[in-house]
Amino acid sequence: MLARKSRFLPLAGLAVIISAANAAWALGLQLGETKEQLKLDYQMFAVAHQSGRVSVSLTIADQGRLKPLSSVELVVPSQDGTGFVDLSVPLARREVDGKLVVTAHLKRDLAERASIQLNTRHLDGKETPLTWYFHSIPVAKHIKPQEQK
Repeated sequence: MLARKSRFLPLAGLAVIISAANAAWALGLQLGETKEQLKLDYQMFAVAHQSGRVSVSLTIADQGRLKPLSSVELVVPSQDGTGFVDLSVPLARREVDGKLVVTAHLKRDLAERASIQLNTRHLDGKETPLTWYFHSIPVAKHIKPQEQK
């Protein structure tokens, strides 16, 4: 009888650990402030190519009230309205002339739904435990057709 109970003890311990981990997930909050209110200085360019693809480039000169950024992500929400995403990938950041630059290349139908999210755990220099913030920049507003040569 004792051997049977000891066999289920590790499973019970695992269940407790898993249930506690769910409570520790951080809460992400979308910021409703504008670019100017957040004191952000960035430029986004999105060029539509004849191939049906779009090249997106974001140059951040000043991270404003979000400094320091934790990550910059490309997010494509699902079309079915469930709140899930079809694609979410962190973009590689590089520094050029003291500015943060990220780029992406994707299909036009994805680009029209996509946004670039600036993620941070800080707001106005203060860090809140278990909370992160993001500012979303829609790609569709910046798509321009490629100029013909």
